[in-house]
Amino acid sequence: MTVLIIGSPHDRTIVHTVRSARHQGVPCLFFDSVMFMRSGTYWWDARSRCGRLSTGALTVDLPDAGITGIYARLIDAVDSFDGPDRAPAAARLRALTEALATVDTLVVNRPGSDMSNWAKAYHLGLLSRCGFRVPASLLTNDEGEAHAFLGALPEAVYKGASGEKTVASAFEPGQVAELGLLPRSPVLFQERVRGADVRTHLVGTEHISERIECEGVNYQYCQGVKTFAPARVPDDIAEHCLAYRDLSGLAFVGFDFMVGDDGVYTVLEANPMPGYDGYDRRLGLRISHALLDLLQGRDGAEAAG
Repeated sequence: MTVLIIGSPHDRTIVHTVRSARHQGVPCLFFDSVMFMRSGTYWWDARSRCGRLSTGALTVDLPDAGITGIYARLIDAVDSFDGPDRAPAAARLRALTEALATVDTLVVNRPGSDMSNWAKAYHLGLLSRCGFRVPASLLTNDEGEAHAFLGALPEAVYKGASGEKTVASAFEPGQVAELGLLPRSPVLFQERVRGADVRTHLVGTEHISERIECEGVNYQYCQGVKTFAPARVPDDIAEHCLAYRDLSGLAFVGFDFMVGDDGVYTVLEANPMPGYDGYDRRLGLRISHALLDLLQGRDGAEAAG
């Protein structure tokens, strides 16, 4: 039985997943989404939810009884194709997305399963509904609203409002004058929660967590000393993660938490397409083991798919 891995050969998470599968002796096929967008062929019957996708180097029929699961990371940008190549690339990407969204095979994760991360305030609302504590937040382009919100907090951070990767930065008193720029672009302001970062990857029903200690708002950009250690989230947090999995339809989620000195967990986001490879290397490949088990139908309980 085979696992199908779909993504870009330039994506380090995809490369890591393929290497992990081969290292673990898991039969896998790699479907190059960049090559497919450039010159692939396809047909897809939406009514019967079956068809064929080909990169030229690899052709797959879907569904296929020999493919137990599909891991897909469609992060390729149509904008990278110029001129007359752009429209055909966009059409191929739509066909691939439609196939993955509807095929009767486990797909981790189906395109469009959870788009809430692109709307940060709404996303935080969904997380709150699942029982998580979320930071006090304000998404605004109004200078007055921002002044009032920031004035009520001892410390705050700010970041971009969309689902694009963004860097959270500490809001300093000297930046008050810059609030006049808000009408040009909305910004997400949040209370600053000091403590350790905990990243939890929920794979099916398995929680795999790492605690990161550092000085700074975001450990990924911290210039000082960082320490990494395996961790275990409390039972109530684990239950909230499962509740979000069920709400979102995601089988593989990366949760970002801040944990204060009082042990209180505050969730910052749930990533529907986690770049998990760095965590996996530090945690002895536990995440990729769990992911490949899930894709082979070995997860201990029913997972969203």
